[in-house]
Amino acid sequence: MLEQTRILRYPSPGGQGLAAEDANNLNDKLQGKIAEVIGISNELNGPDRVVNGVLLQSKYYQSASKTVAAAFDSNSGDYRYAGQTLEVPKDQWEDCVKFMRKRIEQGKVPGIKNSADAEKIVRQGSVTYQQAKNIARAGNIDSLIFDAKTQIVTSISVFPISFAVTFAHSRWRGESIKDATIAALGCAVLSGSTMIFTGVVSAQLLRTGIGAFGTTSVRNGIQAISRTPAGREVARRIATGSLGKSVAGAAAVNHVSRLLRTNAITAAVAAVVTSTPDFYRAVFKRSISWQQFAKNSTINTTGVVTGTAGWIGGAAVGSIFPGIGTVAGGLIGGIVGSLGAGIAGTAAAKSLADKFVKDDLERFELLQREIERLASEYMLTEDEFGSILTKINEKVDPRWLCRMFKQKDQSIFLRVEFEHLFRKVVRKRPKVVLPSVKRLERAIGEISLEST
Repeated sequence: MLEQTRILRYPSPGGQGLAAEDANNLNDKLQGKIAEVIGISNELNGPDRVVNGVLLQSKYYQSASKTVAAAFDSNSGDYRYAGQTLEVPKDQWEDCVKFMRKRIEQGKVPGIKNSADAEKIVRQGSVTYQQAKNIARAGNIDSLIFDAKTQIVTSISVFPISFAVTFAHSRWRGESIKDATIAALGCAVLSGSTMIFTGVVSAQLLRTGIGAFGTTSVRNGIQAISRTPAGREVARRIATGSLGKSVAGAAAVNHVSRLLRTNAITAAVAAVVTSTPDFYRAVFKRSISWQQFAKNSTINTTGVVTGTAGWIGGAAVGSIFPGIGTVAGGLIGGIVGSLGAGIAGTAAAKSLADKFVKDDLERFELLQREIERLASEYMLTEDEFGSILTKINEKVDPRWLCRMFKQKDQSIFLRVEFEHLFRKVVRKRPKVVLPSVKRLERAIGEISLEST
């Protein structure tokens, strides 16, 4: 969601205007309107936004007179945006209407003769000029509220996916529908709240100008890749899937550059957020060792990076198959990215680590890492993992290790050797059907009664 705003340009001069467009657009969407920012291409005198088919030109200046004046040509004095409604700060609307009436009376608005029509071509924005300035800056209530609303919109899509996956995983472990519902609701709330918190912190950091770090190198890298036909196609698909509309050429390259920068910062924040509880346990409660903290942090960071890559890949697929791409990107990026290591990855990694002694951990580091990755990808339960681990232990001996060490790509070798075991286990899983709305309501009702 962040990459669909102009947040990287908020710190620049005039950033309050871009912040106003994004804020007004978000508020229109929350009211159920079909709204889109379309002024990214910077077309001369082109509209900034379209809401329910109405073309809008947003102007946010310090005073009403300057706001209205900015919509008129400095040479001819005529209104520059024929067919477009002028969107102005919420607190300036009445004065802007008065100034527009005077311009109409002077014949400076082509096609409009009646000064009473000023109210029709001047639209009141949902935020004031000062609020727009605040939204463009970090560390104030207005920008925090805007970021929270933006992330809530994003987390809405994560909640049902997280619920469905956790519910299925709980049922595979043999839990009742009520217990599975409790676990799924808890995980959905956790994943959504984590995503909101991570997104808000990331957005606040981006306003400080940190998003400009590495801008040149990232853009140059994307431009170099896009010089090839395959690179251009990849950039086009990623940008199209991310924005939900066809984008190509320089616009696609610029969007992918912004996408990589914002997601890199978000991933870094998510890694810190998911590691904070373990840091507290290691420093203050001393309930885990620093070695365990390092291991958990590595798992969390790997999950976040995997989730980010999955989201971008899902966006690219979405340009071809919108339904599948959106779901896949949301599933991997929303759930795995927000929770860090994913639903089963952390438990599986810990279970595997506990099975090996310290010397074995050092000797079988690559094997452990690949098995952890497979366990996370296939979302194994503890019992499923235990059955696979037995078969792995039976196969791994000195002769087998010699074969592994001779391979140029040992990760691929390990996949070939063991992935079929994971597939076999998954095929044995019973089909899980999500509960009906009535059954879900009944289960939630039982939970509520038990808690009172």
